[in-house]
Amino acid sequence: MKIAASNLSIVPFRAEASHRSEMVSQVLFGEVFEILQEDVDFVKVRLLSVNYEGWIQRNQFGSVIDKEQDTTMIVGIHGATAVSVKHRVNLVHGTVITGDTMRIGEEVFTIEGDLRKVSLADFDTEFEYLVSHYNNSPYLWGGRTIYGIDCSGFSQIVYRHFGISLPRDAWQQAEKGEVVDFQSEIRKGDLAFFDNEAGKITHVGVMINNETIIHASGRIRVDKMDNEGIFNAELNKYTHRLRIVKRYI
Repeated sequence: MKIAASNLSIVPFRAEASHRSEMVSQVLFGEVFEILQEDVDFVKVRLLSVNYEGWIQRNQFGSVIDKEQDTTMIVGIHGATAVSVKHRVNLVHGTVITGDTMRIGEEVFTIEGDLRKVSLADFDTEFEYLVSHYNNSPYLWGGRTIYGIDCSGFSQIVYRHFGISLPRDAWQQAEKGEVVDFQSEIRKGDLAFFDNEAGKITHVGVMINNETIIHASGRIRVDKMDNEGIFNAELNKYTHRLRIVKRYI
């Protein structure tokens, strides 16, 4: 098994081996993956943390020895840097840190900045910070950062902040957790899922309380939600049809 990790802050993760291919996700600094197939300019990889496959550019990673990734430390919302003799890499919130130093390829990086030991003990306070931090961030298909993020990337990064790993896509996330049967029972942090006309889950948002949701739709935004779905007051209509609400904490 050939194991490697990204040595850049944010790397596009594409559906096919082409710069023109759809970006289905992003790989953050230090995220570990198995190399499955090698092309001229791209390699097909499988992210070990979420079992997700795609293509990244050949010169955007370095080899690693240890495939185990301790997720008890992440970069906090104020960011951090990874500094080597040759390079300085800005790290975004949610980047997993395995220690004060990290070796990727031939480089040894020293990690400096806002580092968080993940915990649920401060959930109430930190959840409010996350909502404020990401609110109004631009929507980006496949995005996972404040500079551009999609709906399932947002729910995934919120839960990573507290040490809980979720799959990458909304339909995969909906397969986890416990069902919340009634709207009156919805709690802060529950995930609400929405489907299309064919019954396929295509959207997810994070509940702020039992009638308010924060989600990625054009931007990270806060809207009202009821048993029918999300109501966008700016458009004066429902924009997403509710399918199910799940709890993970």
